[in-house]
Amino acid sequence: MLFGAATLLAVLACQGAVPGDDELAERFPALRAHQPHRLSDVNPYVMPRAGSVSFFTCRWNPELPVPVGIPLDTTGEERAALIQAVEAWEAAGLGLRLPLVDGESDAIQIELTDGPVTTPAGPDTGNALVECRMAPLSRQTDPRMVRGAELVSARVRLARRTPPDFRGRDRALAPDELRGAALHELGHALGFQGHAQRGNTVMVRELAAVRRAGARLAAGKGFEDPTLRALYALPSGTVLSRTPVDGWRTDLVDRMARLAEANDLAGPFARVGDGAARIYWRDDAGREYGLWVLELREVLRRPERLLVLPESRTRSALPRSRDAGPR
Repeated sequence: MLFGAATLLAVLACQGAVPGDDELAERFPALRAHQPHRLSDVNPYVMPRAGSVSFFTCRWNPELPVPVGIPLDTTGEERAALIQAVEAWEAAGLGLRLPLVDGESDAIQIELTDGPVTTPAGPDTGNALVECRMAPLSRQTDPRMVRGAELVSARVRLARRTPPDFRGRDRALAPDELRGAALHELGHALGFQGHAQRGNTVMVRELAAVRRAGARLAAGKGFEDPTLRALYALPSGTVLSRTPVDGWRTDLVDRMARLAEANDLAGPFARVGDGAARIYWRDDAGREYGLWVLELREVLRRPERLLVLPESRTRSALPRSRDAGPR
């Protein structure tokens, strides 16, 4: 998601759960080859379990191709911009193969909308919905790694027109804007959630900076992103920090995990956005049993304040009589 400068000034930086770049380089020497990066600005995935909350990275497996679906209803100019953005990421040193597919892809799917994209923060030029899969929570025994964590699907939505301005006027995105928005949202789809506060990365929130990245790519000046290279220098599932919390704060997740494993539900899966994170399981009919980690920015600063809220289907599956509470 991209916003203008006024919105950027109102956004609080998420600091606390993710160590700073220098500390990350001390813990993970492989990151030193990718300076200057802004990996410390990532919104990590969240795993509450057994009286602790872990914050971890999740990315695609570079050993497998990650097909990218290009919508069939593109114009020639739109198609060229999207293909250029995909090919730029494939050449950016992440080690990924991103073959292009006309139409649907089960991995990364790009969609174009005629109007602005609706997001939790309001109308925008794009967003990405990204799914990370993990091994069952009963198998999560290593405090340094989330076992089995890898991205398995992403849906990227891009707008053909800008959100209305203060006069209610919108306009078609210029090719450089579409190209830059595609670069940015594909960066989310490849594993960087949240936004970099500054630095040489297309994952900054500021629309003008992303537009410049699209213009540089169109001018043949190449594309690189040390922040995403740093992300792919770490094994998927790397725990950036882990904090003990009161047992009642993870009780709903622990109980749902046991119920899911007893009933052979797929998952768990995880998603993370700017304001909340979600962990969920899926049954054979495609029904999801999810729980939300609310007030994510506060949890990133103060993990001991973790708050988990079950969705209605999950609430119905878990007897209230067994709810744990603060002591």
